[in-house]
Amino acid sequence: MKILQLMGGVIRRGGEEMFVLGFLKAFDRQGYDFDCLVIEDCGNDDFKNEIESRGGSLYELNIPLHATRFSNHIYKPVKRFFAEHSYDVVHIHSSSIAAIALLAAAADRSGVKKIVVHSHSTGKSDSFEHKLFRFLASLSERRHADVYCACSREAALWKFAPKYADRAVIIKNGVDTRRFRFDPDRREQTRKRLGIGGGCFVVGHVGRLCDTKNQKFLLCAFEYISKKIPDSRLLLTGDGDDGEALKELARQKGFADRLILTGGVNDVENYLFAMDVFAFPSLFEGFGIVAVEAQCAGLPVVASKGVPSEVAVTDDVSFLGIENEPSAYREWADKLCSYRDAPRRDNSDRVREAGYDIRSTVEQLKKIYS
Repeated sequence: MKILQLMGGVIRRGGEEMFVLGFLKAFDRQGYDFDCLVIEDCGNDDFKNEIESRGGSLYELNIPLHATRFSNHIYKPVKRFFAEHSYDVVHIHSSSIAAIALLAAAADRSGVKKIVVHSHSTGKSDSFEHKLFRFLASLSERRHADVYCACSREAALWKFAPKYADRAVIIKNGVDTRRFRFDPDRREQTRKRLGIGGGCFVVGHVGRLCDTKNQKFLLCAFEYISKKIPDSRLLLTGDGDDGEALKELARQKGFADRLILTGGVNDVENYLFAMDVFAFPSLFEGFGIVAVEAQCAGLPVVASKGVPSEVAVTDDVSFLGIENEPSAYREWADKLCSYRDAPRRDNSDRVREAGYDIRSTVEQLKKIYS
């Protein structure tokens, strides 16, 4: 079976890309051939290497989505691509409602047998303009999409009109529970490499450094933590445009020496092992796969109310408000500090039993593809 993963954006290390990478690594290598088409570009060598190690190809169109407004600048190149490449299934992933509809139309009109559209995200507000745009996109999708998928009910309702969201198959964002099973030796190795002492309290976060992930709020909360627990560190793993601004904010608040920015990494599990508690203050999330990875690694999680409740696959998850005011910062600081001496537990079995093992995700996708 020839399957194309069609990515309507840039491939970095976001949740959408890591979901695809995760299930590709776990998928059978016999009976399935995978290629990938990226509308913009691939900035993740691990992603490209995984496709090529399976004997597949990764194609890049290098067309910036924001500049084209989803016109013929995208449609025509995608149609030309399908004229030269044949697939049994096209699985479309994009944060853009318009891109999903446009790409599904291009694939269908090129004779692709099965088209899967997948929502991985939500947004700030469900305005009238958004509802209208979603409705117009659904007029195209109903003619061209065969299967609707989403990482959560919220993500389905954000991207698809209610009639089609009700049909969506919820694909649990599974993780490799064996990879993220807590390893105390690797914890100590990673902390030593980062210059973190054995008794140091580490508040951690993994995500792109951008407004949506709301790291600035976390820094405001950590200001209180740094005063309450002098021997503490804030460990941020991920790349993005806000890195310098976060460094400057930490300098202004007097804890620049306790902020650790690692950039994007491929061994994120080692950084989770090094943490003592995971903070997840996103403005909104389609699901939040990294929160499940954190729980699998034995971490308690403090998340915003913009994160779907489905991420709570263990009892160690709390949801708090993210109002930009001192009372909210103190509430987060107190909750995070409450886990200072929490024992580390192996939650891999609990994550697996909740259906969030990547092998369960693979079985769902096999049924959809076939």
